[in-house]
Amino acid sequence: MTNLFTVLDALGLLLLCFYTVQMTLAALVPKPRRTATPDPDLRFTFLIPALNEARVIEATVRNLRRVSPQGRVVVIDDASEDATAALVAALAAADPQVWLLRRRLPMARQGKGQALNWASEEVLRRLRAEGCDLRREVLVVIDADGRIGPELLAEARQVLGDPAVMGAQARVRIRQSVGGWQWRTLVGRMLEQQQDVEFFITRHLQVLRSHWHTAALCGNGQLMRASYLAEQFARGVSPWPDVLLEDFGSGLEIRLAAPGYRLAFLESAVNQQGLPNLRRFTRQRARWTQGTLQCLPYLGRLWRTPVPLLARLDFSYFLLSPWFNVLIVLTLLTQPLRWATGTHGLLLAPAVGLTVSLLNAALQLNWLVRYQLENRLSAGRLLFTALSFPVYGFALFLSLPLAFKNHFTGRRTWDKTARHAEPDAAPPPAPLEVTAASSGD
Repeated sequence: MTNLFTVLDALGLLLLCFYTVQMTLAALVPKPRRTATPDPDLRFTFLIPALNEARVIEATVRNLRRVSPQGRVVVIDDASEDATAALVAALAAADPQVWLLRRRLPMARQGKGQALNWASEEVLRRLRAEGCDLRREVLVVIDADGRIGPELLAEARQVLGDPAVMGAQARVRIRQSVGGWQWRTLVGRMLEQQQDVEFFITRHLQVLRSHWHTAALCGNGQLMRASYLAEQFARGVSPWPDVLLEDFGSGLEIRLAAPGYRLAFLESAVNQQGLPNLRRFTRQRARWTQGTLQCLPYLGRLWRTPVPLLARLDFSYFLLSPWFNVLIVLTLLTQPLRWATGTHGLLLAPAVGLTVSLLNAALQLNWLVRYQLENRLSAGRLLFTALSFPVYGFALFLSLPLAFKNHFTGRRTWDKTARHAEPDAAPPPAPLEVTAASSGD
C-alpha cells in the first residue's frame, strides 16, 4: 500500500512541477511580434449555432451586422422549439446578408459539431456559386450570446494575412450579470467572476502557444479559412469532429492536416454570458471534460505527425489532463486511508512541503494580481474575486466524476448551455447598403 501511495504522490508532484513551469512561462513570456501584412480583401461569414436562443439571438445578429456591414450572418437553427427561427426569419427578410439555415429532426440536435459541418458545406456551396476566392473567405463561429467589436475583425485581417494561418481563436470575456447582489445568487455571481478569471489565464496560455504557431480553439470566436474547410470536405474529413469538445478537436485537425498549417490567437475579445448556476456550470464542465476524454485518440496522431515539440507537449498535457486530475484527486482522497492504516506515501522534508504549498498559493496570487492590474477592480470586488477561488475549485471537483460517469456509461447527450435575457444597450444598427440577395431555409 505504501508503494501505491508513493507512486501517487510522485506523479502528483511531477504534475505540479509541469503546471508550475507552464503557468510561469504563461505569465512571463511576452507576445511574439506579428509580421504579416493585413489582408483588406478578407470577407467574414459568421456562423451562429442556435437551439432555443430567442432570448439573445436578435441582439447578436444586430451586433454582427453593425460591426461587419459587408459580412454575412448565418444562423443555424437546430430545430428550436421557441421563436428563434421566426425572429431570424424576420431579420433575414429585411436584410439579405442574414441567412437562416434550418435543420430538421431527426437530423437536428446531434451536437454543435454536426450543425457546423452541415452549415459550412451549404455556405461553401453558396460561396462557390458567387465565384468567391475561398482563400479570402473566413468563417467565424459565434455563440448565440456572443458580442464583438470592429477591432476583432481588424486584428483578424492581420493575423490571417499570413496564408499559412488556417484558423484562429479570439480571446473570450465573460459579461457579468447586472442588478443587485442577493445571498441566493452569491454562488452564481462567484462562478461568473471566476469564469472571466479563467479565460484571463487562458489568454496568457494562448499567447504562450503563439510562439509555436498554435492556439486552442474554443468555439466562440473561432475563425476558420474557407479554403481549409473545402480541403477537408474534399478529403472526406469533417472539420469539426463528432465529439463533445468539437472546437478543440477542430483545432487539432488543422494542426494535423498539414505541417505548414498554423493556428493563431487574437487579443481582441468576443464576450459572452457566464453561467451563474452551480448545477448548469457543473454539467457544462463535465461535458467539456468528457469531450477531452473523447479526443484522447488524437494523441497517437499527434506524435506521428511533424508538429513542433512544444505543441505536442502542450496538446498532450491537455488531452491527458482529465486523467491527471483523477490522480490528484486520488492523492487527496486517500489521506484518511493513510491515516487509518498508518501508511504513508512520498516523504518530503517539511521545508519542501512548505515550499510546494507556498508555490501553489503564489501562482494563484499571481493571476489575481495580474487580473486586478488589467481590470482595475475595486477593493471589494478584488476581495470577492479572491474568495471565489475555492467555490470555483469545488464546482470543478464536482464535474470530474460526472464526466467520467457519462463517458464510461456511453452518455453522449449534448447539454446545451442555457442563456438568460439581458438588456441590449447597443445603439440600433445603421442603415445597411447591401446588394447580394441570399436567404435560405
